[in-house]
Amino acid sequence: MDKKREIIHTVDKIASDVIELGKKIFGFSELSYEEYKSSEALKSFLKASGFEVVSPAIEELPTSFIASYGNSGPKIALMAEYDALPEIGHACGHNLICTTSIAAAIALKESGAIEETGGSIVVVGCPAEERGGAKRVLVEKGVFDDMSAALIIHPASMSTGFDISYALKTFSIKYFGKPAHAAADPAKGVNALDAVIQMFNGISALRQQLPEKVRIHGIITNGGQSFNTIPDYTAAEIGIRALSIEEVDVVSEKFRKIVQAGALATGCDFELKQTEQMEEVYVNVPIARLLDSNFELVGEKTTMRTYEQGVGSTDVGSVTHVLPAIQGYIDITEHRDIPTHTREFASCANSEYGYNAMIRAAKAMALTVYDLLSDRSLLEEVTDYFRERRKEF
Repeated sequence: MDKKREIIHTVDKIASDVIELGKKIFGFSELSYEEYKSSEALKSFLKASGFEVVSPAIEELPTSFIASYGNSGPKIALMAEYDALPEIGHACGHNLICTTSIAAAIALKESGAIEETGGSIVVVGCPAEERGGAKRVLVEKGVFDDMSAALIIHPASMSTGFDISYALKTFSIKYFGKPAHAAADPAKGVNALDAVIQMFNGISALRQQLPEKVRIHGIITNGGQSFNTIPDYTAAEIGIRALSIEEVDVVSEKFRKIVQAGALATGCDFELKQTEQMEEVYVNVPIARLLDSNFELVGEKTTMRTYEQGVGSTDVGSVTHVLPAIQGYIDITEHRDIPTHTREFASCANSEYGYNAMIRAAKAMALTVYDLLSDRSLLEEVTDYFRERRKEF
């Protein structure tokens, strides 16, 4: 318990500096794949704290990085996200995600917990969560291959170590027709707008035959060139979500036929391309329980995660399918039901309460890592749970 008190005290000592870093990241509000200022600020902070930084983590993601401390024993990854949303900025609180992980990592180092346990800690800088699912690329390139476990804590309207998420695939659809004057020669045209509308009508018809908790939604990104010209090109973006990637695959096959039907009905050609994939989060229950107990230890009240609280998708799911990992949540709204991806939630992510919640999250995260590194039987339980693919939640 003495070491745990020291870890908590260390987080308190660096709290003001970490909060200033979070405010800086909030001000940058850089979009996915464009987080150059944010990445540099985070790396500089970690370097100044004695971490060895490799940047980029992989060439395909210039704003990614790996910051590590310790040379032996189990390696625990703390994931950092720092991309924002178009127009509404950090309305998902990623400025708090990255600072939570960094504060936890520094506290583990400065408190001597890493030397005591013989393990090592790694902050993985993960860009492009909002658009692109970059963690899946990091997984495929082997960044997480030598990790024993991984954690991340996301801002929300509740605090818990557990998560429920949708698996997701997104698709780009393009239809190609033939232009003609809409008034003088409409019969000579092949209407690509009709094709995309047929596709959306097909999706609407499909919905009544879908299982519960499946989502299909999207937008028309190009509806034509001018009102008096038969559109020869249209485009759309569609997302398909379900509680398992296998179910997403089943629905995706039905969707492909709908896209093809839109082309057949109008005489258009089409192009269908998958643009993104996120697996569902496979919750490692032993780690989630540890985080819940440490939340309680630092004075944070936890709530059981339920589907009714709202479910989204995250590329953290890709990590949870290759090693023991969790995505926990920290309440930054004072228990008010404020949805993410709104301006109101962005205000919470840059509020005094939000930053203080981030400090509590960093303490709970650091204590959880300490538990895993100091008691190898816990780490064995975590690993066994992952290997057996148990689903107790």
